[in-house]
Amino acid sequence: EFRDCFSLFAKEKFITSREQLTKIMRSLAFSPTMFEVDRYFGEHSRDNRIDFATFISILEKQLKVEKCQKDIIEAFQAHDKDGTGFVPASELRHILTQFGDKLTPQEVDKLFRDAGVQGAQVKYENVINCLLTPIQE
Repeated sequence: EFRDCFSLFAKEKFITSREQLTKIMRSLAFSPTMFEVDRYFGEHSRDNRIDFATFISILEKQLKVEKCQKDIIEAFQAHDKDGTGFVPASELRHILTQFGDKLTPQEVDKLFRDAGVQGAQVKYENVINCLLTPIQE
């Protein structure tokens, strides 16, 4: 399936643009951001061309990124008992400061500000977007 899709869109046996890379990845049900596509093309193209083997390694990287996103969403959904898309802010603050790679209270405050958290409930889609948005250099 990957080779067929690659061959369909990469007529010259190479991906030669970011647009082509995006189209092929999305045709295969991947959801890269434009930032990710730019990074992949910049890191993996040689003479502005990506061959099939290199394309497969890009897909492997993207698969890991998208699995991480899925895992984060599932973790939030486990705490969203009513399926509303919200979790209690106090519960999220406790989890972020007490488990795993612990955040400081100041880091949680910044995350909440960046995600537009106001009040007792957190729309976790906003938090996920903040967590997964690459930092611009």
